[in-house]
Amino acid sequence: MRLPSVRFLIGLATVIVVCVAAAILWTRLGRSDNTPAAAPDTTLNCVGGSEKSELMADKEVRRVLHDKYHLTINFQPMGSYDQVQLSADEIKARKLDCLWPSSASAQSVFEAQHQGAFKEYRAENILQSPEVIYAGPGGTDALMAKGIVQLRENRYYIVNMKTLLLDYITKKQTWEGIGATELRGPITMSSTDPARSNSGFVLAQLQLNILATDDVFSAPNIDQARKALPAIRALYEAQGLQARSSDAGFREWLTQGGEFKSPLYAGYESQLIQQVVQAGASSADILKKIRVLYPDPTIYSDHPVLALNANAVRFIEAMKDADIQTRAWKQYGFRSAVQVGINNVVDFKDISLAEQIHTTVPPAADVTLALLDCMKDAKKCQ
Repeated sequence: MRLPSVRFLIGLATVIVVCVAAAILWTRLGRSDNTPAAAPDTTLNCVGGSEKSELMADKEVRRVLHDKYHLTINFQPMGSYDQVQLSADEIKARKLDCLWPSSASAQSVFEAQHQGAFKEYRAENILQSPEVIYAGPGGTDALMAKGIVQLRENRYYIVNMKTLLLDYITKKQTWEGIGATELRGPITMSSTDPARSNSGFVLAQLQLNILATDDVFSAPNIDQARKALPAIRALYEAQGLQARSSDAGFREWLTQGGEFKSPLYAGYESQLIQQVVQAGASSADILKKIRVLYPDPTIYSDHPVLALNANAVRFIEAMKDADIQTRAWKQYGFRSAVQVGINNVVDFKDISLAEQIHTTVPPAADVTLALLDCMKDAKKCQ
């Protein structure tokens, strides 16, 4: 029997080496999840806005995070400004890996107060939801008759925030005075407690932009803001008792006949979408008594993940996953900040949603902190 030639054996060995190398390269580069081949199973402790609690408890989201990215997230709700004002020592004592506020302004406060405290720090906006005003049919019709609310594209409602605030709310006009016979009392706008909850604080930021500047598309500087703070405090006190969290506040407004008790309520667009999805066939009962009014302009509530270490950076990347982003929109109403084409408003044909809306910018960190101090203590509004 003739033995293989040396040249043949060398060629065969070369082919084997090339195939093995190609297999290794394909394994490392061809993974669809873009995670390291040896990513360890990791549990992260994170605090975030209450409106994200159900998203982070979602079984499918948790499955994708665990099976695809080897992450388990222990999520605890906490007000946006409470979490970003935790000291570095408190963060370390709680063994927190990430914060997840509901505002770019909250992120700026954290970065101003913790500069250099976390060497592996990285932040990126993952989700977003515009601030909207919820109203009942009667209140909406009365405001439309005055030209303050307009129906656009025969589909969604726009509210002129400047006119509403300056000509009606601050002048203490009443619902009866504008023809809303089923409503009583002064025209006010309620929200969650802006000292504790971001959805309420975004309303205060919008009001500050209007009262402190001539251009609602501009944020005030600190001198302009201080002159307007007493008026903002008066609007805050006129609301009376307020809920401490966005999730609880909207549920209370919805279930306690808020369209009559508090005809205008500021919250996130995502909150109604989530309620409608969860209600299923009975959502028609909810939609009969709610209108979504988009402030012109509004402020987008960004939801940036503030990663405090390298493992939490993995969480940022995992939350960009197309399956998670799609579920966040279709089940919980969060618009994607990273995936183009996911936020299709026709997915919710029974809700009057706007595809694009005018926005203004939130104030810088120094103004944000001054406004927050004013909300917490009336003496600091001077």
